[in-house]
Amino acid sequence: MKINKVNLSKVTTYRFGGICENFITLEDPNEILNVPKNMDSSNTFVLGKGSNIAFSDNEYSGFVLKPNFDFINTVNDENLLEVGAGTYLPDLSRYLKNNKLGGGEFMLGIPGSIGGALTMNAGSYGYEISTNVIEIKCYDLDSREVLIIDKDEINYSYRKSHNLNNKLILSAILQFEKTDSQIIQDKMTKFNTKRKNSQPSGIYNAGSVFKNSDNYFAGELIDNAGLKGYSVDNVSVSTKHANFFIAKKGAKAVSLYKLVQYVKEKIRDKYSIDLEEEIKFIGDFN
Repeated sequence: MKINKVNLSKVTTYRFGGICENFITLEDPNEILNVPKNMDSSNTFVLGKGSNIAFSDNEYSGFVLKPNFDFINTVNDENLLEVGAGTYLPDLSRYLKNNKLGGGEFMLGIPGSIGGALTMNAGSYGYEISTNVIEIKCYDLDSREVLIIDKDEINYSYRKSHNLNNKLILSAILQFEKTDSQIIQDKMTKFNTKRKNSQPSGIYNAGSVFKNSDNYFAGELIDNAGLKGYSVDNVSVSTKHANFFIAKKGAKAVSLYKLVQYVKEKIRDKYSIDLEEEIKFIGDFN
């Protein structure tokens, strides 16, 4: 376990954030038992790959906990894997392909970790990580105990979990299906092509800004409202996909926050729809 002073702009895809004096890196799940006694869910943020996070430009006063639990182990059943919370989703997708296991092709283009994906039920192209979950091993930041949570207890829904908010995920048991390698490759190629054709490739973004619903696609609403290309300072709505907001180098988190609020207001006025953010704003933005 390491506790360092870190500039949070170095650990998120948007490159936003101020200084955190208590940035804790864990290399082994057992190290969770040694974290500071004054840590709990009220003052601790668990960080994965930082791909749907925007930290405030101000100093972050709490703890940031980063688990680097990067491992993939086979379980007794050849279709079951124990996957560490820090495992990079594209790496898992490629591992599955190499072992002729289907059901993880959609993960190839998601720049996050398993821990974050399990918390927000990440997915794309009609697939969700919750489909693969058997159980999750986690640490409760408030009761300070290690728990095994069955999938049914999590009550997954679209981009949401309902029993993981105050917990640090350590690992998960995931289930996949034996599949012909060519079928897996064809799906990966198809999804990759769709992504390249529809999403901006710049590094300074955090994926989808707003959640979709059964009744609308957020990007379509934003596009139809004429907001493609609209910018606040150095952050703008992508001209390629309106549900992606792009930041230029040196942009500030507060500019993204203002742009998100502006877009929400315009969509509310035009369609009477309250867009729900998929991106998380952490810290003081007032």
